[in-house]
Amino acid sequence: MATANGAIERTDALALLARQDINEIVKGSAKTSAALSSFRTITMSAGTARMPVLAALPTAGWVSESTTDKAGLKPVSEVAWDSKELIAEELAVIVPVHENVLADSAFDIWGEVKPLVVEQFGAILDAAVLFGTNKPASWVDPALVPGAIAAGNTFAAGSGTVKDLAEDINAAMGLVEEDGFDVTAAYSHRGLKARLRGLRDANGQPIYLHEIRADGVTSSIYGVDMHFVENGSWNKAAATALVGDASKAILGIRQDVTVKLLDQATLERADGTLLHLAQRDMVALRFVFRVGYAVANPIQAGNTDIAKQFPFAVVTPAAA
Repeated sequence: MATANGAIERTDALALLARQDINEIVKGSAKTSAALSSFRTITMSAGTARMPVLAALPTAGWVSESTTDKAGLKPVSEVAWDSKELIAEELAVIVPVHENVLADSAFDIWGEVKPLVVEQFGAILDAAVLFGTNKPASWVDPALVPGAIAAGNTFAAGSGTVKDLAEDINAAMGLVEEDGFDVTAAYSHRGLKARLRGLRDANGQPIYLHEIRADGVTSSIYGVDMHFVENGSWNKAAATALVGDASKAILGIRQDVTVKLLDQATLERADGTLLHLAQRDMVALRFVFRVGYAVANPIQAGNTDIAKQFPFAVVTPAAA
């Protein structure tokens, strides 16, 4: 409606004004799984896989030329292996959508959904293997943070002689090395980036120089890969950082993420209500991922109690 002076306002001509529809969805970048990107992975040809792990080392000794006492006897020792099991468990989700929505959308809806599902699978997997959150009962090996704590491989943040984050991570690495393992990877949450960048030497110069590996994504610290878990699975209350030998954390991939289109199924929601796809002109994609998990903790030279060694160590928050 024109104003009293006869001028046409913008609100009067909204239907005529040019409008640009941005053909892009604003979204965050897909976050990868720290476990899938760094752990040792094997392909499982069956639902259960067995792997031998060294459980006892041979013990040798000096032998004299005596023919009368025990010093002249060659020592008898055993070597033993334990069987490590990988049992594949299933992650799955079904995403329904109305056929009219698919037909009328300006975007590839399934193309948008798939990476979000893969990211969610990775977050659930990371939470289970790093912290034990909803870890399947068949995965009898401990998650990495609880396993490190149970073995005594913990270092409280700020408790070192040099009270800074760099020393905390270095001390945790030392615990792993004392157990006979080499540290090949470190893990933490996104918030640790600023703390690392803020580290300064006695002259006020930065001591953490952010280095990107050849993959263009993975950072490094003390020469090992630094993985920042950015998919929401990191538990800050349980751990500030985790370090260890990533080759000893094992994932068995029985079935990579597979997708199946459903158009005649009846789905039951969590609240018990039913959704009849055919009756409501809907289709759905079913996503399935099957994976197993285990920690190889072979007995190391110099250790007599395998329960007190673990290939990972954790920097615990100062409050803990």
